[in-house]
Amino acid sequence: MPARRPKDAPGVIRLSEATGSSSRGWEDAVTAAVKASDVKTPVGVEVSRLWADWERGRLSRFHATVKVAYRQALKAPARSKA
Repeated sequence: MPARRPKDAPGVIRLSEATGSSSRGWEDAVTAAVKASDVKTPVGVEVSRLWADWERGRLSRFHATVKVAYRQALKAPARSKA
């Protein structure tokens, strides 16, 4: 049985773009980009661009540009005093 997801409060999904790099591989470059973003609680990642440095016949440094998705809660409308 799949895990239940709690009902999400109404909100908007926002995106923040970030770039990261790693000498270990693409996954580590994406992880570094997510950590470099200002997002505290990411809900998803879209990989926009991957590239690498080429040295002595092999890939030496991996880079990733990503869009990190996060949920921004909606604020209740302000009540006017009558």
